Amino acid sequence: MHMLDRSCEISIGYLLERFPVVAVIGARQVGKSTLIQKIWPAVRQFDLENVRHLDLIEEDVEFFLAQNPAPISLDEAQLSDALFKGIRVAVDRNRSQAGQYLISGSSSPTLLKNISESLAGRIAIYELNPLTFEDALGLQPSPFYSLLIEQDLDAIAGLKPRYTRAQLFDLSFNGGYPEHYLKRQDAIFHHQWMDNYIRTYIDRDIRALFPNLQLAVYRRFIRMLATSSGQLINASQFARSLDVSQPTIKKYLEIAEGTFLWRSLPSFQSNRRKRVIKMPKGHFRDSGLVCGLLNIYSQDAWLNHPNFGQIWESFIIEQVINSLKIRLQSFQYYFYRTQHQAEIDLVVEGEFGLIPFEIKTGFRTSAKKLRHLNTFIKEHNCPVGFVVNNSERVEKLADKIIQLPASCL
Repeated sequence: MHMLDRSCEISIGYLLERFPVVAVIGARQVGKSTLIQKIWPAVRQFDLENVRHLDLIEEDVEFFLAQNPAPISLDEAQLSDALFKGIRVAVDRNRSQAGQYLISGSSSPTLLKNISESLAGRIAIYELNPLTFEDALGLQPSPFYSLLIEQDLDAIAGLKPRYTRAQLFDLSFNGGYPEHYLKRQDAIFHHQWMDNYIRTYIDRDIRALFPNLQLAVYRRFIRMLATSSGQLINASQFARSLDVSQPTIKKYLEIAEGTFLWRSLPSFQSNRRKRVIKMPKGHFRDSGLVCGLLNIYSQDAWLNHPNFGQIWESFIIEQVINSLKIRLQSFQYYFYRTQHQAEIDLVVEGEFGLIPFEIKTGFRTSAKKLRHLNTFIKEHNCPVGFVVNNSERVEKLADKIIQLPASCL
C-alpha cells in the first residue's frame, strides 16, 4: 500500500527526541504499523502478532532486549505483559537516552495498565487517528491552528480556502482509514471493507478483550449507536431497545470509546447559573464508518440522508480535535447545551483560551442563528468564536464571531 505522508510524523519525531519510549496507539487499520515503518525504516522491527517474535519475548524478555539493543520498534505491544517490565529495566540503565523504543498497540485494558504501571514517566503516548485533510490530500499543515494558538485573528481573517467542497465531501463520506481511502473508487471494495472491519472488530478484537461480553447484543448496540452518532445518548432508551440494563449500556459506551471507535464529548458546565444538559453526547470518530453502518452506499445518498448534518458536524469536530493534537497542544474539548436549547457544537479550552465552534452545512449563516454563540462568547469572555460552514471566504459575522470555511481548516 502507498505510504501517505502523515502530519503527525513531525510530532512523533519530536517525542522520540525527548522520551526514551514512545507509544503510538489507535484503532485497528488506522495506519500505526505503516507509520512506524515510515518513521524508523532502518530500525529493527518486531511484530508481536508474529508468533515467532512473540515467543522470543515471552520466553526471556531480558535476553531478547539484550540481543536486540535499542533502538527497536515493537508492533502490537499489548500482546505481551512481560515486554513492558523488560523495557522499564532496559530504559532505567540509561534513562537520559531518548528514542530507545517505538511501540504501537490497539487499545486494551492490558495495554493501558502496563503503560501506567511499568513505564510511567518514561513514555510519551501519541494517539493516531484517521486521516486529516492534509494527510488525505498531500498538503502542508493548515496555518489556521498555529494562528489560533497565537491568537492572530487578523491573519485568520486573511486565510484562503485550501480544498474544494468536492474534496471535503469525498473525505467525509469515505472516512479516513488509509487503506479504504486509497481504494475508495472501487465500489465493491468499499462495501466489503466496511463490512469486514466491523466483523473483525467485534469477532476478533472485542471477543479477545472482553470474552464474557454478549457479542450479539454488542453488535446490535454498535449498529444502534451509529444512528445516534452526533446526538445526545439516552442510556435508558438504549437499554429498553436492547433489553439490557443502563449500567450495561454505559459499559458498552466505555468499550466503544476505549477501542477508539467512539468519542464522548463531556458537557461544558462552568457557568453554574445555567442549567446545562448533562446527558452524554458523542460520535463515531470516522465518518466513513458511520456511513457504512447506516448502509449509505453513495455520496449522493449521504448528502440526502437525514443524518447528513450530524455526520458532517462530527467529521469537522474530529478534524479540529485531531489537528490540535498533532500540534501537541494540551487542551480539553466539550459540547454545550442548556435546557433552553442553547447549543454550541464544540468548545475547546487550552492556553489559547476558550474557543466555541458552531458547525453548519450551508453556505451562509444568518444573524439569527448566531444568538447562542454570541451569548456564550460574552458570558465566558471568549477571545473569538467560529462558525464553520461551506462558504467560500472568511468573513466577520459579528463582534468576535468569524465565519470560517471548512476548506480553511
